[in-house]
Amino acid sequence: MPGKLLCLSGLTSEFQDKIRNIAAKGGMLITFIPETLKGDERDKMILEEIRDTEIIYGGFLKEEQFVAAHLLRWIHAPFAGVNRILEIPQLLESEVILTNAAGIMAGALADQVMGYIILHARDLLEQREYQKQHKWVSNWNQNQPAALAGKTLGIIGYGKIGREIAKRACAFDMRVIATKRTLDVAYPELDRLYPDTELKNLLAESDYIVLAAPLTPQTKGLIGYAEFEVMKRTAYFINIARGALVKEAEMVAALKDSLLSGAALDVFETEPLPEDSPIWELSNVFITPHSSGSFDGFLPSTAEFFCQNLYRWLNGETLLNIVNKRLGY
Repeated sequence: MPGKLLCLSGLTSEFQDKIRNIAAKGGMLITFIPETLKGDERDKMILEEIRDTEIIYGGFLKEEQFVAAHLLRWIHAPFAGVNRILEIPQLLESEVILTNAAGIMAGALADQVMGYIILHARDLLEQREYQKQHKWVSNWNQNQPAALAGKTLGIIGYGKIGREIAKRACAFDMRVIATKRTLDVAYPELDRLYPDTELKNLLAESDYIVLAAPLTPQTKGLIGYAEFEVMKRTAYFINIARGALVKEAEMVAALKDSLLSGAALDVFETEPLPEDSPIWELSNVFITPHSSGSFDGFLPSTAEFFCQNLYRWLNGETLLNIVNKRLGY
């Protein structure tokens, strides 16, 4: 019986044809779940189609759907974060391979981080407000913007995203330090690499702090009021990882208490950010709607990566970006 590929995520007609051709060469059947199908109708179709599926493209599944997939061998998530699908306990215990698109968005995320840093350092948002008011306010003599050269950037979680951020920060002559769970590799671009158990050393040293760690049971609630207390009062905090890494209420309190100068936040505990969230009212916070990884070539890049992995699967080769389901990344 030929294997079956079930595509849950949106794909252009070009990549649907490409995946269809690759699957055909391997003798596989393929089903695309229409993007127009929503709610219960979509769930019902997935449940019907998944029973004889070998491969899934798309990282959002319900537990009952996974349990029904008796022939499933590989799930590819077309994004980096896999914390939601790993909430399915049966997946953790199974031999089903999980891959993701880690690294594809790393450049865009790093660009966004540097954008946040420059906006803050050069007081560009304040200058924009003056422009709206038709005011010519010079900062030559007071409230001068900061130079980035020599400032310390601390990166929490030194994976593919962290390395792209470091590359850009080094171009600005910043001092770059990071934390990592394992210290088995030397990174010449770093001025110092701390084990994750020494997070507070990084927080105390850094002028800019970027949260770039995956969300796992171990990292949930990693940053709270106690961690903000360790930071410099002039520090600027950036989260482009996951909202649940931060104890949000404690972060709001820390920002109100001026434990740090401000924050740029792309991710939140609840998304979309509720209209009544106090974060909207904080003048020292810059908010973006979980969009820091977006770029104009995102969908083609993720689809092309899956095509490469599908070739490897059909040729019996080791897949790229296999997730350690126990570690969560």
